[in-house]
Amino acid sequence: MKTKRAYDQLSDSELIAFVKKGDGRAFDAVFLRYYPQVHRFIQALVKDDTLAEDLSQMVFMKVWLYRDRLDESLSLKNYLLVLARNSAVDVFRSKRHLLMSSTAVLPEKSAPERAEHLAEFKEARFRILKAVEEMPPQRREVFKMSRFCSLSNDEIAHLLGLSVRTVEKHIQLALQDLRMHGN
Repeated sequence: MKTKRAYDQLSDSELIAFVKKGDGRAFDAVFLRYYPQVHRFIQALVKDDTLAEDLSQMVFMKVWLYRDRLDESLSLKNYLLVLARNSAVDVFRSKRHLLMSSTAVLPEKSAPERAEHLAEFKEARFRILKAVEEMPPQRREVFKMSRFCSLSNDEIAHLLGLSVRTVEKHIQLALQDLRMHGN
């Protein structure tokens, strides 16, 4: 059994080999070694510390979830930074999609009407985010992982140690909470 100090001294390829076998202490060593760099990199891209924190954690959750796909011959640092970049790009794409779908009819409207529509959109977005933050902790986490991180129900269940049915129920209840907040 390796001590914490022994894991710190392993090379990246050795750590990957242990992580692939499901060794949690090796994963902790990877996390401690690379989390600061991944977080700084994402923070520089998204310019939002809370979002950078969430995305950084998602990068490492994906590493653990898909650990069997890791390749000892590749650079772990580069692999993590590519995952980080892709996570940030996914956020930009979803924000762009939201903006495009919410403003698709705006060019036909006058400037005051566009401003009103945009204000309504921002208000609705604020109400949704507020409602999500008021959810019970596990429901909120499941919902964020589903809707904000685009994880499947199976992935969420695996990461949180829940049944898929429990994940589905949390999402159903979260959507009910959002509907009630909308009224």
